Amino acid sequence: MAHTIKSLITPALFREIQEFWFLNSTPEACVISPQENVQRWFMGGEALDRECVEKFLPTLEALRKTGVTSGTEILDAVEPTEPCDWMSLLILLDQIPRNCYRGASSSVVFGEFDPLARDVARAAIEQGLPDRNPEMRWQFAFRSWFYMPLMHSEDLIDHEQALDGFRRAVTDVESLAGEHEVSPGNEHHARALRVVRGDVEAALKMAKTNLDFEQMHYDIIKKFGRYPHRNKALGREATAEEKDYLENGGHTFG
Repeated sequence: MAHTIKSLITPALFREIQEFWFLNSTPEACVISPQENVQRWFMGGEALDRECVEKFLPTLEALRKTGVTSGTEILDAVEPTEPCDWMSLLILLDQIPRNCYRGASSSVVFGEFDPLARDVARAAIEQGLPDRNPEMRWQFAFRSWFYMPLMHSEDLIDHEQALDGFRRAVTDVESLAGEHEVSPGNEHHARALRVVRGDVEAALKMAKTNLDFEQMHYDIIKKFGRYPHRNKALGREATAEEKDYLENGGHTFG
């Protein structure tokens, strides 16, 4: 199985994912995501779904056929070393399945790919990739993807960790906004300082929006212990409270 996984998830695939996900990305856009990228990621609709299916569904289906059941198995097979490779792997496991498996097939996302993505995210966070590695820490457009698998979890502990991660990102942006000197020898910090100070409002909005969305996800899990909108796809019986929530405009993200 490890050999098959390694043949599917390659450095070339990581590069393809990064180029596809971060369209027209400049060094500055790696610090603050351009609005057109944000809209494409979260409101790309059928157009983005079609692209993801065409480019990546064969890989996802082949990965399913290997019988892999943990992110640890994937990490042991692929052995990513570069921070951007870790990020691309997380996008492959956590984000792209949401574009490839819609409706009834979304159970594949929740039941198969989400657990893999969480394992990888936890391993990356344990290594300090999003918060201590300069390449990820000071490129906020990259950093947030390490916490998305925890945002999609139905375990409150994961959400507490995600909240902490997004709070640290806000603190870093606020710190940059008030700094005047660059850390010697750290090109990523230098660029982040320049970009953030060039548009403090946009930088703070980006960081605080991520935190606000995680807080909304946290609140749902704290109230229901799960995402009510997943019940149908997962064959779960909705409670009366969940039905009332969904019928009265409750959030259906996550």
